[in-house]
Amino acid sequence: MATKAPIRFGAIGCGGAGTDRIMQLAKHAMGVQVVAAVDINPDRLDNLEKRLGYGVTRYTGPEDYRRMIDEAGVDAVGIFTPHLLHYDHVKYALQQKKHVLIEKPMVCGTAKAVEITRLLESTGKVGIVHYQRHYEPKFVKARELILKGAIGEVTNFYVYMAQDWAGREWRSDPALSGGGQLNDSGSHYQDILLWMTDLLPKSAEGFADCWHHDGPRQVEIDSMHHIELSNGAHGRMIIVGDILGGFQDDVRIRGTKGDLMFYGNKVLMRPHGGDIQEVPCSLPKGYPISPCDNFVKLIRGRCRQNRVPFLFGVRVALLTEAMLQSAHQKGTRILCSEVLKKAKLALKDIA
Repeated sequence: MATKAPIRFGAIGCGGAGTDRIMQLAKHAMGVQVVAAVDINPDRLDNLEKRLGYGVTRYTGPEDYRRMIDEAGVDAVGIFTPHLLHYDHVKYALQQKKHVLIEKPMVCGTAKAVEITRLLESTGKVGIVHYQRHYEPKFVKARELILKGAIGEVTNFYVYMAQDWAGREWRSDPALSGGGQLNDSGSHYQDILLWMTDLLPKSAEGFADCWHHDGPRQVEIDSMHHIELSNGAHGRMIIVGDILGGFQDDVRIRGTKGDLMFYGNKVLMRPHGGDIQEVPCSLPKGYPISPCDNFVKLIRGRCRQNRVPFLFGVRVALLTEAMLQSAHQKGTRILCSEVLKKAKLALKDIA
């Protein structure tokens, strides 16, 4: 039987995270050949070729992503660039009808996120947002438990994430960051809350500061918001970038029947009035192990379900926009319906 030709892949952005994604794809058993890459820093292209063990067609101009897509004969494109550049990069890739794997956050701003999602739908191509927690057994199990009603209807939640986040390189530049830590590591936690509960954001009110260790920075570092979801559930989301070393997180969901929480890789459930129980968790048979794995298998027709479709990126974009607006307006409650209305959209557009 003839072997299928490898998927020809081109990368836009070859920093640390981007190179990690590229290497996952290059090693995939179903055949991906990295044929081209663009980065304004040639040293990153040198590193990528060293890691791959072979050369690629190289592009270094800030607009060379267009040349790469037009000239290199790629089937699929990975977008691993600064947050506020995603929109231009993914839009052009989709206009040229390429499959797209895009780093989080998908696109900054609700209106642009919806535009890109509709564009993807018109192409019939595969588009995945790189939210890797959708492939972690504990979060997959938690979503399953919540959706089957194991803790009843979700009523409250607490989401906390802290790390020593100084905004390395472009992340500290307001023209590229799109919202500092809230829009960077914090994007994962907004996503996982919405995904696990399968609820939409309704409103956000809270604050953010730009302080890190010994002085202010140019982008948001720490934030604390009260969030309401579409079913009326309320909760706290705290995203911290000013902790002394290390990494910590704590995610807890309360329902009408009980609580769900995590301890390391363990899922813990406590019925109201009962004892804490550890729930065994593992990925279901045939479940992809990562966004890269899901991406390749979808292109190859070896799995049917996209575990992080662009629609999830839209929902996070909406929540992020509401949180940032509230922080910039001294804690004013921002209704997501009003954010959508200003973008000439409605709730049905993200449901």
